[in-house]
Amino acid sequence: MIVQSFHENLALDARDLAVELACEAMQMLRAGRRGGVGAVHTKAAGDVSSELDQKIEAFFKQRLLERFPAHDFLGEEGGGDWPAQNAVWIVDPIDGSLNFIHGYPQYSISLALVINGQPIAACVADPCRGEVFSAAKGHGAQLDGQLIHVSDTQSLIEALATTVFPKPKASFMANYLDQLGLVMRQLGGVRRSGSMALEMAYLAAGRCDVFWERAMGPWDAAAGLLLIEEAGGLVFSLDGQPILSSQHIAAATPKLAQAWKTLLTK
Repeated sequence: MIVQSFHENLALDARDLAVELACEAMQMLRAGRRGGVGAVHTKAAGDVSSELDQKIEAFFKQRLLERFPAHDFLGEEGGGDWPAQNAVWIVDPIDGSLNFIHGYPQYSISLALVINGQPIAACVADPCRGEVFSAAKGHGAQLDGQLIHVSDTQSLIEALATTVFPKPKASFMANYLDQLGLVMRQLGGVRRSGSMALEMAYLAAGRCDVFWERAMGPWDAAAGLLLIEEAGGLVFSLDGQPILSSQHIAAATPKLAQAWKTLLTK
């Protein structure tokens, strides 16, 4: 009971801190869009980062480890140890950097505190709409402080699916396109924004019903995983690996999960 209480208190404290820092980072992103994104670095085809990605990640690392000095830190830009041996903050300073650089208003900030491979606190913030999604393990998922829940859609033909396209040189592109074609023929609609964290947050808020992705990093999935689970949804691996180490994951509402998994594994 003492350990459980400790983790509950940590989850709530971590969630509140993540929300606070994400709100500060949203202001940094808005100012960055107005003042210019700075130098842009191409990591691979379709995969870019800006000076602001690195600046915001450094901001998160400093503030999070000031508050929790015993924790580890893993960021998309600066790296870190994964899997960590203890509590680790997993951060994506700008999820959807290519969108951000182009001024396409679909990108987000993602933070999660993970213990033994399981997120216990999470925040996904949308600077373009000013929306903040958050969750603490065992305390539900929220949008701007109000509880949210996954949708009640009854069948795949009524469902709205979301995804993130693979990078242009992805070795599994042909297989993904087969999946995409199958989904487009059997679901009500498919959407793609370019920010995995936002897509998963939208599923938690009932704005879409199912999701799938290939070749993600733990920073892409950690916050969204907790948001969906705390909102009553399911996230599962399609390659047999733990979720945050998987290269092929999907998510759905409970009513659609089995049919969705069956469709994606055809």
